[in-house]
Amino acid sequence: MTFETISAFLKKRLVAAIFLAGLAAPALAADPENCGTIVIPPNSDITSFSPLFADLLANGQAALLMYPALIWLNSDDEIDWSRSLATAITSPDNGLTYDITVRPWVWSDGVPVTSADILYNFKLIQALGPNYPGYGSGGMPFLIKSITAPDAMHVHIVLTHPVNPEWFIYNGISQLQPLPEHDWSRYTLDQIFQLQSTPSFYRVVDGPLKLVSFHPGLTATFVPNPAWPGPPVHFNRFIFSMIESDGATLQQLEAGDIDFTSVPTEFWNNVQNLPGLKLVYLAPQSTWDYIGLNFRNNKIAFLRDVRVRDAIEDAIDQTTMIKLVLHGQGYPVYGPITSADGQFMAPQLKAGNYPVGYDPAKALALLAQAGFTRGPDGIMQKDGVKLSFTALSPTGSTEGDEMSEFIQADLAKIGIDMKIREIEFNQMIALEDSQSDKWDAVFGGWSAGGYPSGETAFQTGAYDNSSDYSNPEMDRLINDSINKPGLDALFTYEIYASAQQPEIFTPAPWPPLLVRDRMQGVAAFYDPGGLDVTKLYCTAK
Repeated sequence: MTFETISAFLKKRLVAAIFLAGLAAPALAADPENCGTIVIPPNSDITSFSPLFADLLANGQAALLMYPALIWLNSDDEIDWSRSLATAITSPDNGLTYDITVRPWVWSDGVPVTSADILYNFKLIQALGPNYPGYGSGGMPFLIKSITAPDAMHVHIVLTHPVNPEWFIYNGISQLQPLPEHDWSRYTLDQIFQLQSTPSFYRVVDGPLKLVSFHPGLTATFVPNPAWPGPPVHFNRFIFSMIESDGATLQQLEAGDIDFTSVPTEFWNNVQNLPGLKLVYLAPQSTWDYIGLNFRNNKIAFLRDVRVRDAIEDAIDQTTMIKLVLHGQGYPVYGPITSADGQFMAPQLKAGNYPVGYDPAKALALLAQAGFTRGPDGIMQKDGVKLSFTALSPTGSTEGDEMSEFIQADLAKIGIDMKIREIEFNQMIALEDSQSDKWDAVFGGWSAGGYPSGETAFQTGAYDNSSDYSNPEMDRLINDSINKPGLDALFTYEIYASAQQPEIFTPAPWPPLLVRDRMQGVAAFYDPGGLDVTKLYCTAK
């Protein structure tokens, strides 16, 4: 697993996340050596390479190594134009119309990248409709009234109504990476879907890498794109190796079969001074773990009561969990914004003043207000119904097991019975996405990018709202953050979401990577904007 998946809470969604191999020249040591083959584990099994169907983070990372997005966000949540395919995006009327200028670029077959390739992407998104995994994110596609290309290097967009420009640029326009119309247009939309995991389909790319082979559940192999106009890459092959467990990744790293991986916390004390390996610390990004609740399941209707959800959050000692389970490598999360979100975090939350936080006495008081009392077995109950539910946890991570068991113990202290059932990751995702009422809760993880307005996860009917959460006030505040310029509406939404706990927010693990001595540039590779393969190089170590 990569640093993104240290926890077993593996569900990662690509929510307007922007991954682009950097356009600015990387800062490398003198005469960096070619690495030959670089092998790393992805954050989960890769199942698709299409930018159109990337619903999991691993799929999105793979796709965007071949098809870069228009904008690159730096660690301050600002657009780095030197590393973006767009050189400028403006809104002359502050929200209704947008003008995009495209950098001169070229496809791997020598054909120029033009504005027509951006319009082609939008045409495909329109044709997919609700079947597009990003449907609704950034207003795609229904917010766009018209999209035209005045010339080969410019795109003009008119919306149905004015919105917050920063939100639309970060969450909407960011999805419009160019796609090769001159190659893909010979396929039907159904064929594009059927071929999404077929390497030969991706023969024309404009990113730094080309896909040459894929063995589901095993490996995905890329080679450099010789026509890539950006900085050079310093390897001959780049392989995602899909490994089943933390222990297996560590064994393969020690054997020299992979080049870097996240540090499994159960081996923390054993990896500090391994010969030939080094620890590389990374800057936090906007990710967190959570317990997703199935609001359509009437058997656990008690979880629809915000007092119960707040009590669950108040019962979890995140600080101690980070210290004991994560060895201090993580940070608490109490709402849909983290300390890695910089300018987008409300001052109240930045100061640590959340509506929730570790307070078992408060948690017990909230349950009492909700009408719960302890039964003879110590479990809270109300009207004969026990405050008991089952949380599904993906297999494969000892750390994830430890975190879920820590939460289970904390909840037991206030009379909440949370059972844990392990399940294979893909099975859990399929069950969660089935709109079924046959599950109670899931341990998951979220990776957000762009403008953190929450419309994809917590708005009624949103494409990634698999828990069926619905709250008119939440909808109103999210709409305000989308439609009103500035950050005040976003801040109000963040505070309200923390108080409502539409999912139970849990710590964001952020351990270092364990890296082979020969590998350099690994921290820069995991840039907040995405995977930047141009930063990787080797030395003679």
